[in-house]
Amino acid sequence: MKKFYRWDGSNLVLSLQVRARARRFAWRGIRGAVLQVDVPAVPEQGRATDELLRHLAEEFAVRSAAVRLISGAFQSRKVVCIISPTRLPHFIDARPGTDKLPHRSGDIPDHEKGKD
Repeated sequence: MKKFYRWDGSNLVLSLQVRARARRFAWRGIRGAVLQVDVPAVPEQGRATDELLRHLAEEFAVRSAAVRLISGAFQSRKVVCIISPTRLPHFIDARPGTDKLPHRSGDIPDHEKGKD
């Protein structure tokens, strides 16, 4: 099974499918090699992307400048890099060869993990 993320040194690269106009920010699940994410902002003039990046900074406990959009600025499919995250959702493994990072619980329901 392909993963929706990969480690590039201490940086985490995520493949995301974003659904805008949601009620709240939420991890919806994993489908193939993509993490599905809900964002409450409208997909106009980059608002949903901006809100996504702000939420990712909060979720991974990094400064906003440490979350970089690699591709998909005006598309629902995006690739994002998190520079040296200090906290991980429970469905992402810590970078190999490092101590486990603190995990945030309750992100993706167990029945959503690995859903293809």
